[in-house]
Amino acid sequence: MTIEDRLTTLDTLWSVWAEHGRAFTDEQWCRPTRLGTWDVRSLYAHAGSWPFAFTSLVDRVRDAEPTHPTAAALLRDFNTPDGVANRGRDRTAAGAREDAATYSTAQMIEQFASAGPRAIATARQLGPIAVDYFGYAILRLDEAVSIGIMEATVHLLDLQRALGQPPNVPPDGLAHTTELLAGMAPPVDFIEAATGRSSVQLFPVLT
Repeated sequence: MTIEDRLTTLDTLWSVWAEHGRAFTDEQWCRPTRLGTWDVRSLYAHAGSWPFAFTSLVDRVRDAEPTHPTAAALLRDFNTPDGVANRGRDRTAAGAREDAATYSTAQMIEQFASAGPRAIATARQLGPIAVDYFGYAILRLDEAVSIGIMEATVHLLDLQRALGQPPNVPPDGLAHTTELLAGMAPPVDFIEAATGRSSVQLFPVLT
């Protein structure tokens, strides 16, 4: 996917999130999810943190070589036993619950409906530049967008499962997320596991 393709995919995913939020009943906002103590409101708040963060990411342009060549490489580092994802798991969970209690549903929906699309419009003007990925790495912007696509896709499945709905995710989001997750796995282990030729415990590659 080109950066334009990725931005279009991200924009489509965020529009689906906005549509869901506008349609929720009070009861649906309170439904439990498969993510521990998060209800739908906490899940929505967590997912909405990405379009919010993207508004600052497009301002973090750096004249530097990427520290990681791809989103998959960065996420592999994040998901090692002592990586950022595992060290910050409890903080992330608590932050989502706090945001859910702090912000109104209208404010959370606005992240997907307005703030995120504005940042995407800015990103379209930047082109293939590198950004400071929130102090953790230097990453090409198109690769940073890939992480946003994955986050929006994986959590949209979480959301639809919580609502008792069949999965209905934009196909480009599913395809790109599948490619990214496959890229995180060691190639030989992935191929042999996917073809039934290995008993190696490969999954999950991201938690």
